[in-house]
Amino acid sequence: MRWRPGSGRLVTIMAVCFGMTVVITRLYLMASGYPKIGGSTYHIAHALFGGLLLVISCLIMFLFASRGTITAAAVLSGIGLGLFIDEVGKFITTNNNYFFPLAAPIIYLAFLLIVLVARWAAHSRPRPPALILADITEEVGLSVGKPIRADQRNELLNRLDNLDRDGFSPDMVQLYDALESYLRTTHEDPHPSRLTRLRALANRVLDDLLPRRVLAGVLITVLIFHALWTLLRLVLAIVAFTGRRSPWPVLNHFLDHYQHHGDKALVGLAIAAGAEVLVGLGCAIGASAWLRGHAEIGVRLGIWSSILSLTVVNVLASYFSQFLTVFTAIAEALLLWLLIRYRTRYCSV
Repeated sequence: MRWRPGSGRLVTIMAVCFGMTVVITRLYLMASGYPKIGGSTYHIAHALFGGLLLVISCLIMFLFASRGTITAAAVLSGIGLGLFIDEVGKFITTNNNYFFPLAAPIIYLAFLLIVLVARWAAHSRPRPPALILADITEEVGLSVGKPIRADQRNELLNRLDNLDRDGFSPDMVQLYDALESYLRTTHEDPHPSRLTRLRALANRVLDDLLPRRVLAGVLITVLIFHALWTLLRLVLAIVAFTGRRSPWPVLNHFLDHYQHHGDKALVGLAIAAGAEVLVGLGCAIGASAWLRGHAEIGVRLGIWSSILSLTVVNVLASYFSQFLTVFTAIAEALLLWLLIRYRTRYCSV
């Protein structure tokens, strides 16, 4: 089976749309009082709309061939999957319990799995020159009949130039020459794609707002607050684990998310608390090392602490408090992205 070029980007788009759909759907239902479509007899669940969007995304890929349609299919499939899996609690319980606590970890794990697939797909791997030539041929075929963008032309020519023609058969050499001639002579679209312009604009704005020194200060501050927030979550977990009550009704209402889940659930809470200790220590030590001038160590500890929190702590914590975990995960994902961006731009490793 051939690996589709740009598959990592497509799965990433699907993962982002999936996560955003679940969050927006749950927040909308909570804010609107969980309305129902139907009447006394029928209930049209939004999982049905999710399945419909999944079918539409498949039809788009089957019927049309272009970069735009593949991207649209990735968006629709992410939204459809989000709408479908949001109701997983109804499918795993005999009483169709949408609010079943286990539903949130299942949704979160499904999202993490798609993210891992996206990162795996985006990872560069050696490919036979013949398959690379076939990929370039497909890319050129999708742009035949319209001007080609300069960035796309340069990318395809660069991939052609990096191919070793010594092992090519005569017909493959002819195809190579024809592709190179077409790319060098075809009409060029002087305007970059909308996505390229948006990405360049976002990078300029981010660089203007957060130059290196400011970004470093922001990340160090966030790591410190992340360590303090982790300490707070650890304290709440200990309070819930011991079954204690506070003298403040508001705090007791907040802690109700953690209670009445049974002994097995509390074992998961204890595991999450143990992971919280590692996350808090990693953020605190990383911030301290960064302040002492060891930026690479601080960034590395921050990245691994964020990954541990996203993949272990939040999976278990979502069983007890889905909305708190969602917003925590969004903030940690943003922190992880900024740390990776800082490492890519300013660190030597």
